Amino acid sequence: MANDFDTILMECEEAMEKVADHLSHEFVSISAGRASPAMVENIKFDYYGAMTPLKQAAQIGTPDAQTITLKPFDVSQLKVMAKAIVDANIGLAPSDDGKVIICRVPQMTQENRERLVKQLKEIAEKSKVGVRNARQHAMKDADASLKETLLTEDTHREVKEEIQNLTNTYNKKIEEILEKKTSDVMKV
Repeated sequence: MANDFDTILMECEEAMEKVADHLSHEFVSISAGRASPAMVENIKFDYYGAMTPLKQAAQIGTPDAQTITLKPFDVSQLKVMAKAIVDANIGLAPSDDGKVIICRVPQMTQENRERLVKQLKEIAEKSKVGVRNARQHAMKDADASLKETLLTEDTHREVKEEIQNLTNTYNKKIEEILEKKTSDVMKV
């Protein structure tokens, strides 16, 4: 689908902004040794045939910096929820007292911090792929607009330069988000 100059850039920037927002949201759920409801709230479990995030089926709290508690609205789902937390492979071992799930966040060792930083870099690299995909899509739109004579040669070249500038800007933003989270994780 061919578009004009402004539309191509706007759609490209929106797509790249979504990638950066998603990365920030992903990083919130990764713990640096402190308990946070965000660590578990988006974990999904099978709730009577529908995959449901924990935040919609339980009251999630952090009574202290090392503990996350989940009080299910439907106690019969306690075991299923606990299994979903284990299956999420986020380093939590849930236990329950029949009414509440308790997850203790383990102290971070240097080895765990380094492993977590490696995981953060992998997630950031996937976000950069998302930015490149948005760039590629915008370049195709620009090429199609040129073919349909909606853009002149000069405008086409200008659009491609702007798309590359957006790509560079969002890749830098991803690096900044990664650097901030990495320093947070490496703090002892």
